[in-house]
Amino acid sequence: MSIPVELADLRSKTGEYTWAYLLTVRSDATPHLVSLSPQWSDPAGSGSGSGPVILLSVSSGTARHAVAGATVTLCYPPLDHDGYSLIVDGTAGAADDGAGHLDINVPDGKQLIRFTPTGAVLHRSAAPGFANSATGCANDCLPVTPEI
Repeated sequence: MSIPVELADLRSKTGEYTWAYLLTVRSDATPHLVSLSPQWSDPAGSGSGSGPVILLSVSSGTARHAVAGATVTLCYPPLDHDGYSLIVDGTAGAADDGAGHLDINVPDGKQLIRFTPTGAVLHRSAAPGFANSATGCANDCLPVTPEI
């Protein structure tokens, strides 16, 4: 179940995790999953009015899948057995080195792609006997909310 959330607190929420999986779809419609360390960036001087994006250093094949499919998902796994996964849907595109990303170290053989979040949810499987969460989700889902 997708729970609409405000994305204003997503940057601080991703800071609670150490790494993520990127899920893309190959041209033959099969899933492709890689682990990586996402990095936030504020496009400087882009003039587009766009907000912060997540930058991903990936192989050329993964970059090709991500940009061709455009819609991708990041899944930050829980830090402990009872923790929540942070699932972030978004769009992918080629990173523009002229948009303030030159400080990102991209290893040889890798490409930089831009991930723009469109929605996020905290999720974990429900315990046996669990009926529904306060949001109506049949699993133990929580919307990402600002911390006060």
